[in-house]
Amino acid sequence: MVALSPALRGASQVLGFVLEVAMLAAFLYWGFAQAAPWNLVLGIALPAVVVVLWGAFLAPRSERFVGAQRALWAALLLFVAAAVALFSAGSAVLGILMLVGAVSHFCLARWLSDPKAQ
Repeated sequence: MVALSPALRGASQVLGFVLEVAMLAAFLYWGFAQAAPWNLVLGIALPAVVVVLWGAFLAPRSERFVGAQRALWAALLLFVAAAVALFSAGSAVLGILMLVGAVSHFCLARWLSDPKAQ
């Protein structure tokens, strides 16, 4: 199992990055699916606020980093919110894919952070 750990860690990081980009795209999509004039406000402001908050509190190199476990839980919460936004905008398939990816990433990252799993 030790030989798989670097590959799994890399896969988890790639999946996390893909989910981060998909999360922003989901919030953008949901925002622009709203009625005018709120579509412009929500389509631009919501992803911008998420980027600022992510960079301030969830980025590992941030001065205000909340810690690995809290960041993982917060990321899961944001990914689930993005999936709900996709469902709300009428994209059930993309919402399901977002949920599956979020839970997979969360479980894999939790397993890799457990010292007994190494």
